[in-house]
Amino acid sequence: MQTTPEIEATLAKPLHAVVGFNRPGRPPQLSIVWFEWDGTTFRLSTLRTRLKYRLFSEDPQLSLIVNDPESLTYVVATGVAHEEEDGHAELSARLFARYLPGQDPGDRPVDPDRVVLALTPERITSGA
Repeated sequence: MQTTPEIEATLAKPLHAVVGFNRPGRPPQLSIVWFEWDGTTFRLSTLRTRLKYRLFSEDPQLSLIVNDPESLTYVVATGVAHEEEDGHAELSARLFARYLPGQDPGDRPVDPDRVVLALTPERITSGA
């Protein structure tokens, strides 16, 4: 999937994403999340005990939007997500560094209920 320099610039900022999880017969469940974008895949963290994980398990199709209030632009990504078995501790450390720079997250034990959801978009667009 090709992106533009404008999309990459927006996703490089420590902005929050809103992720939509499908609910059968009901409106989507929306969650504000920290995310990582590596140029091809969004990664976010959640707990297996959360509604968003249950909904993801039932239907892994996700929609994600990142809004940049400074530039008045947004990025929308959609696709089928998957769970990554490993790498949660490393992702957590990168997310803390991205969203809380200069703050020491301390030695947090790895929560066995925490998982990484990865979305490699089938479609990614932007607008203003």
